[in-house]
Amino acid sequence: MASHNAIFLGMRKLILALTAVGAVITACSDAGGVDPDAIDGPELAAVRRSLDSALTNDTLYPTLAAVVFPFIDRASRIPTGNDTTRVVAIELDIDATTVNGPVVANFTAILGWRGYRPASHTVDSVFFLLGAGRAPTDDSLQTMWSPDSAGTGTGFVIHQATDSTRTIWLARGGHLRTTTATYGAGRAVTVGITLFRGMVSGDFAITAKLVPDSTTTVTALKDFGGGARALKVRIRDS
Repeated sequence: MASHNAIFLGMRKLILALTAVGAVITACSDAGGVDPDAIDGPELAAVRRSLDSALTNDTLYPTLAAVVFPFIDRASRIPTGNDTTRVVAIELDIDATTVNGPVVANFTAILGWRGYRPASHTVDSVFFLLGAGRAPTDDSLQTMWSPDSAGTGTGFVIHQATDSTRTIWLARGGHLRTTTATYGAGRAVTVGITLFRGMVSGDFAITAKLVPDSTTTVTALKDFGGGARALKVRIRDS
């Protein structure tokens, strides 16, 4: 998906900063005990494989995955009828100085999926949305996006067949809204990086077109107004 690198125009300094951070983070979890929202390892691996293969050439995704994904071990179940969607919100709070100058950025990502198949270790649908700012936000989804542009966002829908074949759609419309965010005490995971766990409320709706450009579209929406599990990663100067 190299053709979508332009989504992150103006992000060079942020990418360099996050890459440096990602290099020192190692996977860990503080879930502890029995948690009804805990994600089974094989299920999370299936979600990761779907995202990695679909977005590996995207400018920001590999770095974001390295910085944040090691800490994702919980996701809220938000079922509607037979819908088995799970959702986790991710907020990035960055105010740091790098060799390339100051980096100040706030943005929100929503990761959702449904239809995990234990027999084939695949997941039917994955939703990955990005928006500018942190809660409260109201972002319009489009093809091009930068966290410097308030009110804008983008998103992807990924379908994975039982043979692991993946189909990708890119946002052409819709929204990502977050209304409230609450977090507990932070935990320092390395110098300059603090992780918070909590809840974010909101909803999303996405209309996306098949990649490469096609008239085939898909739509998806989910209301997590009652709250979804969330992570906030705060990055400051060491």
